[in-house]
Amino acid sequence: MIRRDFLKYSAIAGLLVSTQTVHAKPKKGKTLKTTVAVCGAGFAGLSVAKELKSLNPLLDVLVIEQRANFMSCPFSNVWLGDIQNITFANLNYDYYKAVQTYGYDFLNATIMDIDREKRVITTNEQNVEYDYLILATGIEYNYKKLFKRNKEKAKECLVKAPPGLKPGSEHLALKRMISNFKGGNFVISIPSQSYKCPPAPYERACMIANYFKTHKIDGKVIIIDPRIKPAAKPASFLQAFKEFYPDIIEYRSHSNFKDVDFKTKTITVETFNKKTVDYETKEIKFEEASIIPPNTSSKLVKKAGLATYAQGWAKLQQPTFRSVSDDRVYIIGDAQGEYPYPKSAQMANSCGYLVAAELINRLKNKSFEYKTHLPGNVCYSMLTNNKAVSISHLYEFTNKVHVTTITSDIDTYTADAAYGWYFGLIEDVLAIKKT
Repeated sequence: MIRRDFLKYSAIAGLLVSTQTVHAKPKKGKTLKTTVAVCGAGFAGLSVAKELKSLNPLLDVLVIEQRANFMSCPFSNVWLGDIQNITFANLNYDYYKAVQTYGYDFLNATIMDIDREKRVITTNEQNVEYDYLILATGIEYNYKKLFKRNKEKAKECLVKAPPGLKPGSEHLALKRMISNFKGGNFVISIPSQSYKCPPAPYERACMIANYFKTHKIDGKVIIIDPRIKPAAKPASFLQAFKEFYPDIIEYRSHSNFKDVDFKTKTITVETFNKKTVDYETKEIKFEEASIIPPNTSSKLVKKAGLATYAQGWAKLQQPTFRSVSDDRVYIIGDAQGEYPYPKSAQMANSCGYLVAAELINRLKNKSFEYKTHLPGNVCYSMLTNNKAVSISHLYEFTNKVHVTTITSDIDTYTADAAYGWYFGLIEDVLAIKKT
């Protein structure tokens, strides 16, 4: 069975509750008033908004999003690699269909500030008063970890070696870089700290290598990784590198990015020498590069004065998704740092469903037991034109969250399942079926 059904039922089976009126529809003017304000319309924000309205159609839910359209990061690597007939249109969708189908309100605006004491969100369009706030605002790049206070170097790196973890220009730039590639090294640098979608850089390496192989380009993909093995599906990716791309992908473990010179097209790395049992500095020539800096939660988390861990991920009240700083603020998606949940689209979807169920119960003065209703995750990675691997995460809560993982074989069935999962997820959150 294709695992797309998992995204609808794994997190909320048995949690549906009856509806009740909470507030009338917000009146438009200088200030909008809503019961629940959802900041961010990625997978997490769309999932929680949809499910809130599903559980209580009369509930006031307002989604605030600065982008004019939705662009998906999942399956963007497949598009970059020119496989599975995935087009740019398959990654880009309007918000209108979801708004019409699910019935929440939508404000296309940029959030300027959040005043938690007054419960007011300031945007460039209108101010919004809320009773409950859900932040689903994703990640930021922490280039300070790479270049300290050199902001010009950070800007240059973003433009010339885009990380490709945020939708939009980064993916378009990577597509151009791959399509125009004539030969040489394409370097992908991975940070030592946690980042959005752990398997993404390794899948991208496979997709670029597959493109080189298909188009007979004399190129090599060099992965710079500070780890001893890939951060996700390590055995499967190492097998894929060796079996499918032995002369194209070069995986360099124990290698730390130190600097980049775009004039000489040279990346400096610090790599571990097993013979001398010490680190040594090396230089790598490149034609194109994708340099991923350490990630942190969006600026809005700090702007709202919410507590974070040292790396910048939001602190939550275990076992909930409520901020430790404010009982009326929930943080879901990639920005949370409380639980060992991968920063993936499926996890964002699953946690969005859970928070919706908890909040509906809360509005009815009913309890909700997170410890027995945990999210689930499945993540697919394409490795060749028609082969993929998946990993599933199952969770239980005792004194803390424990995870069990199941990794699939590398096969064509999993590739077909990945295709079904992706378009099933798009239909779930955006109400748009593949045509």
